[in-house]
Amino acid sequence: MSEPIHVRKPATERRAEIIKAADAEFAAKGLAGARLEAIAARVGVSHPRIVQMFGSKRNLFLHVMHAVFDRIEATFADTEPTLIGLGDAYRRLLQNEHTVGLVMLQGYAAAADETVREAVRERQLQLQEQIARLTGADPMQVRTFFATGLVFTVSTLLELPERRVDAAWSAWVLRLAAPLDEST
Repeated sequence: MSEPIHVRKPATERRAEIIKAADAEFAAKGLAGARLEAIAARVGVSHPRIVQMFGSKRNLFLHVMHAVFDRIEATFADTEPTLIGLGDAYRRLLQNEHTVGLVMLQGYAAAADETVREAVRERQLQLQEQIARLTGADPMQVRTFFATGLVFTVSTLLELPERRVDAAWSAWVLRLAAPLDEST
C-alpha cells in the first residue's frame, strides 16, 4: 500500500482551511479548551505549521473571532437597514452558520484575557456603530437590539423549545425600539 500523496497548497488556501477548522474547534471548546493539535489534525497539517502561520493559539482565536464579526458585519451591510431587518438577517445567519453564535459567546467568555477582551470590545463597538449608522438607531435602541440578539443567540444555540417564542418576542421588542421614522 502506498502512502498518500500530500499536495502542497498555497498559503492563503491553507490559512483559510486552518481558520475554518479552528472555527469549529473554538466554537466547541473555547480558547482555553481548544488544542492546536486538534485543529492541525482537522486540516492535515502539523501543529508547528499552525504556530508558524499564526504565532499562537490566542492569535488564531483572534483571527477566528474577527472572521465571525466580519461575517456579521457583511450580513448587516447586505440587509434592509432597519432594526427588524438586521435582526431577521442575524437570525438567519445563526441558523445557517451555527458556529457564529458559539464563537461570539466564546469570545465574551475569554474576555478575562486582556488581549482578547480588547479585540472583542473593539469589534463589539464597531458592530454597534454599524447598526446605529445603518438604522439611525439611538444608543438605547442599539442596546435593545443587542439585548434581544443575545436572548435569541442563547435560545437558538441551546435549541430551547420556546426559541420560536423568543424570535417573536425579539421582533416585538425591536418594533418597540425601532426609530420613529422606521416602518414596521
